[in-house]
Amino acid sequence: MYCPILRSKQFELIALRELMEGGKLDLGYFCPIIEPVRSNITPLIKTIKVLNEHGIEPLVIINPSVGDFLGKHKVLIDQLELEDEIRFVPSIIVKDAKSIDLSDYSISVGDEFAIVAFGGVDRELIKLSQEAVYTVVENSKTNPLALSRLKGVILYEDAFKKKIRNLDYEEESPFSYLHATYNQTANVVGFGDYTTLPKEYMEGGGPAYVVTIHISYINRDEFDEMYVRHYSSYSDGTPTNPQGKFLDALDKLISDYRSEGNVFDQTSGMDEFERIYDSNHYPGLGQVKKISMKHHIETICDYLAMEGLAGE
Repeated sequence: MYCPILRSKQFELIALRELMEGGKLDLGYFCPIIEPVRSNITPLIKTIKVLNEHGIEPLVIINPSVGDFLGKHKVLIDQLELEDEIRFVPSIIVKDAKSIDLSDYSISVGDEFAIVAFGGVDRELIKLSQEAVYTVVENSKTNPLALSRLKGVILYEDAFKKKIRNLDYEEESPFSYLHATYNQTANVVGFGDYTTLPKEYMEGGGPAYVVTIHISYINRDEFDEMYVRHYSSYSDGTPTNPQGKFLDALDKLISDYRSEGNVFDQTSGMDEFERIYDSNHYPGLGQVKKISMKHHIETICDYLAMEGLAGE
């Protein structure tokens, strides 16, 4: 099961809704983890309802670590409790398992919930894990022996290799092989990443001196490891003409995609890039991130379906 970790920014929520409505995603392999970061939760509620209509109950973090609800988890919980027509798994970020009082999060004995460990695993977290339906832990920070004692494990990675400047991206970079290996431990039921975005939270991007499009693919010649190709525009040393720079980067992507050496899956995300290319249209950089994210999610779910790696 693939559980990408998304923030509730507009383009991320739109990506989820479009994936549900596009009809190309194999839903049996997909369950997102959503961390609300905007005080206006109406788009989040709308997205959860769309997910529910397609049989998906997302994990929703109820004590966000970033954004408008930082330190205000009771405000978020109160708003979510007003919505009795949505179904989700309340998920708690745990930094110190000893200090967690589940009642502080409106969770009673027997309620389903998940815990998200943004750090290592200790004995107190292992104990708390036995009460949860899912335990989300960082792959690189979790001792394999500790994994065997956790319940319903979802491994995640901060896999995107972010550069300070778009100009610094090479042609491609390795991403992760977790999609191919996560189910080799018996109690691991899923895995996640931050798609083609870094874990580091940013409210907005700076001026685009270079526009780069990040596109994922599974490299069958490298034991099914996922890579990301980076299509960067020309650089003129200024933040001017983002439209022209985007179209320059897009031209390089589509040239590869339509070539005999194409490595990318045909997804609704790639279909959207082709439509934009054919219309010579600039949709804005937020939309570009949305489309890349859709392609990334579809590529992983296609792989899981092909290999039969659903987990639980």
